[in-house]
Amino acid sequence: MRCYQHIGLTEEAKAFLRENVEMIPNQVCPKCGEVLSTKMNCRIIRHLELFYDDGPSECEYKLKDGTTCREILQAAPWSSGPMGFMCLETDSGLIFKWSQEEINKY
Repeated sequence: MRCYQHIGLTEEAKAFLRENVEMIPNQVCPKCGEVLSTKMNCRIIRHLELFYDDGPSECEYKLKDGTTCREILQAAPWSSGPMGFMCLETDSGLIFKWSQEEINKY
């Protein structure tokens, strides 16, 4: 079956986001006002349609230091459909990119 395969971010990129993205309240107790859960401060920039209207969403994350980084499509090689390898982009350039060797392993 041919379909989009989401490979996503490297483990290093996921760890960077967990440690650096600003967290915002997700659920607040209506009685006492206590924050019950939080979520990452991010928004979808655009949805990519790589194969039959499926594909990844590119997101922008607000970091704790006030800057932003974006999750973008780095590569989409074909293997029974496109495989979406994502990386992060900052004002300084791309970070936590997949190496060509890692991409070739898939």
